[in-house]
Amino acid sequence: MALETFPAPAVRPAHRRNLIFLAVLGSLLVQFLVAWQLRGQIASGYSDFSAFYTAGKIIDTGNGKHLYDLRTQAQIESTFTVRKDQTGFLPYNHAPFEALAFAPLENFSYPTAFWIWWGCNLLLGYFVLFLLRPHLAHLSAHFELAVLAPAFFFPLLVAESQGQDSVLSLLLLTICFVALVRSQPGLAGCALACIAYRPQLALPMLLILAIAAEKRGRIVAGFLLTCVCLAFMSAATVGWRGLLAYPAFLEKFVPASVQLHVRRMPNLRGLIYAAFGPHLPAHALTGMVAVISAILATATIWAWQSKSSPIDDRQLKYALLITVTALTAYHSYVHDMTILLLPLFIVWDWLAKTGLHTWNRKLLALCALLLFWLFGIVANPQLYACILLIFFGSLCWEIRMGRCSLPKVTEQAAEISR
Repeated sequence: MALETFPAPAVRPAHRRNLIFLAVLGSLLVQFLVAWQLRGQIASGYSDFSAFYTAGKIIDTGNGKHLYDLRTQAQIESTFTVRKDQTGFLPYNHAPFEALAFAPLENFSYPTAFWIWWGCNLLLGYFVLFLLRPHLAHLSAHFELAVLAPAFFFPLLVAESQGQDSVLSLLLLTICFVALVRSQPGLAGCALACIAYRPQLALPMLLILAIAAEKRGRIVAGFLLTCVCLAFMSAATVGWRGLLAYPAFLEKFVPASVQLHVRRMPNLRGLIYAAFGPHLPAHALTGMVAVISAILATATIWAWQSKSSPIDDRQLKYALLITVTALTAYHSYVHDMTILLLPLFIVWDWLAKTGLHTWNRKLLALCALLLFWLFGIVANPQLYACILLIFFGSLCWEIRMGRCSLPKVTEQAAEISR
């Protein structure tokens, strides 16, 4: 039984529906205006969506075996984008099964396809809120505020405006979260496997869950079974030779622009490269990233194995898992931080339950506010990574030690409810 320290004031149902309706309209308007400011860039094909649209065209025309042929990609992309040469185009380097989702959009012009995908991202974002509503009491009590949140979360706005797939990643991680809360580990593993188009997210999460989570065997089984199904789908799309060649394609595909833009990554790797890049060789930087990432993963496992709290803290542990994944992902840009919307919602719900009675909870609340607002005010990836690191540490401390500082009234009520 979850105890709410600050109960929400009673609101008449009709008045509540009106507030939610106005919040939805306001949220839609803000998100549309942000994308509309980039309409010229969208019309010229100069956005990240061009890579997905190119992949969809290749699949829909029956040329799946050439999906990872850079010359074929450049030729198709040059028909609708300002990137006219092979060295300047934006290639598709995600898993073959993801390209299937964009194949139907080939039947539309590029601008029309972009706006259709933009609308899909809007729906996916709101669907995330409805999935979370039954499991986060304070999000449900203040749903009109939750509906406004996507309109002011800068990484999500960037993902929508660029036509990225980060909102889809957020949805899949939310399904994984809901499945774990409902004790459906197999479904959680399936949802996690579907994020394999971004292995830098799926694999670290799977590793930690396989070590620390309850019913870890079912999670791994669901993951592997889904991966087998996705492998057959991919083979049907690009052929077995194309599928087996995909890892080699990823290994060779390290464009110079990615190396130059590492310092723009708001994660651990970007922070280390920005701080030590001018002074250390590349192999030393890679080793440093690997060692610190392993330390953070170990700290996550240590926190997951804490004793149960008087208030169920499984949701907080999942927030920690998403946070460490975003922090240690090897390749991550601003739009990839969209997945942080889930742990931010979870943390706000936790703080509403427990109150700001300790210095750590106050620090946790401050970090959550900064992570939500900072990029919209100061575009500084290194500062964002530092705050994310502090947020991670506060979550670890709250999970391990927060139960000792819960109000006595809360502890007694929790014991009675048991």
